[in-house]
Amino acid sequence: MEKINNLLNLMSRLQRVLRMKDSVTVSIFSGLLGTLAMDTSNWLLWKKGKTEALYGHIAGSVFVNPFRLNQRKNFWLGQILHLITGAVLAYPLTLLLKKTGKDNILLKGAFFGAVTWEFIYGIGQRFRIFATSPSFTKTHYAELFNNIIYGLTTAQALVSFSDPEMFPDTQNKTQTTSDPKKMQPIYADVKADKESTVFM
Repeated sequence: MEKINNLLNLMSRLQRVLRMKDSVTVSIFSGLLGTLAMDTSNWLLWKKGKTEALYGHIAGSVFVNPFRLNQRKNFWLGQILHLITGAVLAYPLTLLLKKTGKDNILLKGAFFGAVTWEFIYGIGQRFRIFATSPSFTKTHYAELFNNIIYGLTTAQALVSFSDPEMFPDTQNKTQTTSDPKKMQPIYADVKADKESTVFM
């Protein structure tokens, strides 16, 4: 819990300094933050035996055979690929938020993270893009959880570090202001700003 609070405090400080107007830049930055949060979750679950591999192992298996992934140079090759993938995947989320607005941001982020799990991890395992093959169901659940963490963190970072005008706020659009000078009775035959003598 303390690590999460420290991460939130760091993001709060960065938010004051960084306000990006370019959608590609803020996407890359937010995607990297989301991927780092995902990696932290993955590492903690791996240390507790809740998952079988780190993302450096999984992504590295695209390039090398699984038995060579224990070598540090091959692990970091996979980790670089994983970070690049996370940064790239943030851009579709940026486009989604531009289209739909930033309300319900955490729900959208969690859903986006689950979709990335389905396509990147699920289809990758199904079509053997990755040479590693998990043996336990708990690993698949852990990967889903990690991808939801990615989606939540990336979505929040996109809103926090982007220019306020980048994403519309649909809740503010629905609010209307009433001007007393423009208000008049529903069935009035005359304008409200003119005195009527009909009922006198």
